[in-house]
Amino acid sequence: MKNVLRTIAFCALLLLASSSNIVAQDDALVKEPVSYNIEGVFSCDWNGKYYVRQIGNEVLWFGEDDNVTPTWSNVAHGTINGDMINIIWGDVPKGSVMQHGTLVLKILSNDSFEKLSQEGDYFGSTIWTRYNP
Repeated sequence: MKNVLRTIAFCALLLLASSSNIVAQDDALVKEPVSYNIEGVFSCDWNGKYYVRQIGNEVLWFGEDDNVTPTWSNVAHGTINGDMINIIWGDVPKGSVMQHGTLVLKILSNDSFEKLSQEGDYFGSTIWTRYNP
C-alpha cells in the first residue's frame, strides 16, 4: 500500500509540475498547433501498456508491464515538436525496476510512434501501437 501511495504522490507531483509549464507556454500552444493526436492506450513491443495523455504539444504517460504486480512501471513527460517527441521518463516504485532517462520518439501516425534514441538508463520499448482490445 505504501508503494501505491508513493506512486500516486509522484504522479500528482509530475502532473502539477507539467500543468504549470503548460500554463506558462499557453501562447506557444496556440501559435503552433499540433497535427497529431496520440492520446489513448498503447501497447508496446516490451510487453507493456502505456496510458498517454496529450494536452496541446505536451505528452504525459504512465506505463507498466502488468497492472497487478509489474516488474517495471514508469511515468513520463514530453513535448511534441513536428513529428518528434522529446521525453523525460522515470520508473516509479509500483514496480521493482528503478531507472530513468530521456527518449527521442518519432510519431509515425496517430496510432504509432517509435524510439529513435535514448540517454540514461536502458529503456526497452521501441515501438508503440494504439491498443485495440
